[in-house]
Amino acid sequence: MKIKGFLVILIMVVVIVYFLYMVKSGGQENIKQSINAFSRAKAKLTRTNMGILQRAITSYIASHGQAPEGLDEVSLSYPITTGKLDAWGKEIKYEGLLGDKFRLTSAGGDKQFNTEDDIIMEY
Repeated sequence: MKIKGFLVILIMVVVIVYFLYMVKSGGQENIKQSINAFSRAKAKLTRTNMGILQRAITSYIASHGQAPEGLDEVSLSYPITTGKLDAWGKEIKYEGLLGDKFRLTSAGGDKQFNTEDDIIMEY
């Protein structure tokens, strides 16, 4: 798990360095492509964090016999990751559904929930 988080961070650093290079060398189209690549990297990092949360919540359900009421009840053992935050620094929203089903939602790039750029994963 630590390696996966490190690789995602490394990819983001490479994208940032590439973006800075393109800004310095000019090229409007290259800048747009770099911004899109950076946005995709942020979405991928958010999905990775949601996967880590999913495993932590599933572990909680297995040990307690029920879904948690909120993310505060779930402990993470992966200190290298941002855990309960998405790539834009906003806390991932947890919603318990029926039984042991649940939904994790990231507000996305606009940092507003219930918009079309939200990243929603149901388990």
